[in-house]
Amino acid sequence: MINRIIEEAVFRLSMRTHAGGCKTDRSHRAATFSADEYDGWRDEALMDQFTGHFHWDQVKGKRVLDFGCGGGQLSFAAKQNGARSVLGVDVIPLRISRATAQAASMGLDVQFALVEDPKRIDVPDGSIDVILCFDVMEHVMNYEAAVQEWARALAPGGAVLIWWGVWWHPYGHHLQTMIPLPWVHTFMSDESLFRVLARIYDSTHFQPRIWHFDEEGKRIANPYKGKKRFDDLNKLTIRQFDAVVAKAGLRIKRKEVLPFTGKRLAAVKKLLVRTPWPDFFASRVIYELEKPA
Repeated sequence: MINRIIEEAVFRLSMRTHAGGCKTDRSHRAATFSADEYDGWRDEALMDQFTGHFHWDQVKGKRVLDFGCGGGQLSFAAKQNGARSVLGVDVIPLRISRATAQAASMGLDVQFALVEDPKRIDVPDGSIDVILCFDVMEHVMNYEAAVQEWARALAPGGAVLIWWGVWWHPYGHHLQTMIPLPWVHTFMSDESLFRVLARIYDSTHFQPRIWHFDEEGKRIANPYKGKKRFDDLNKLTIRQFDAVVAKAGLRIKRKEVLPFTGKRLAAVKKLLVRTPWPDFFASRVIYELEKPA
């Protein structure tokens, strides 16, 4: 009974946005309604993620693996900034085919490969100098095996550079375009969230996003109805990830848990990410891992 009351409250609060209320960039980002605009926004976001926390000298002259490469934007940038070689891998065939075509049109010697299981990447032991893992760690379901595979593929002294949005982040549920409410996943089960999503999707006020259409441009059947758990978010925490890294024999060379952005209450935000529960107050987490020489 309590669950249903919470679901109803979350539904009604969310629908205030969809039915003509305050439409913010978080809930109604223009790029989520246009494939072309989305690609442009993702390109810019990836570049900001890299240049804001790393530098291109870290890939210059290196053999680079772009883990979860998507459309290949970061792979292209690494090659253009001096990487010796670049291999982008992803689990989605359409992304790999698009990235391969884009590399050819740009005249860049960047290779792409479909990886059906991230626990086995088709590269020799110790053949990679730098692994890039940007905005993808939360989607790696078999993350322990994937990190073990990183350790195998890396050459001694090799590095893994990571930009990660953690699960307990206020919008770590990745549902902000439909449920623009922070931390709802901390007190609602997956099944409850999906019931709310299903109702919103069927509402006449809801504007579907680009991922709600098939390749022919037809709106897909309600993808949330009857769903009981997330199958694309691993709910990995910072503490769990640190343990997985240590088990794989990698060393944390740098870790930064960055608080919410904005000047308002900046000092308080910095203190919150130093508590035993930094995940709840982090805007993003930056890692630089190293394989001991």
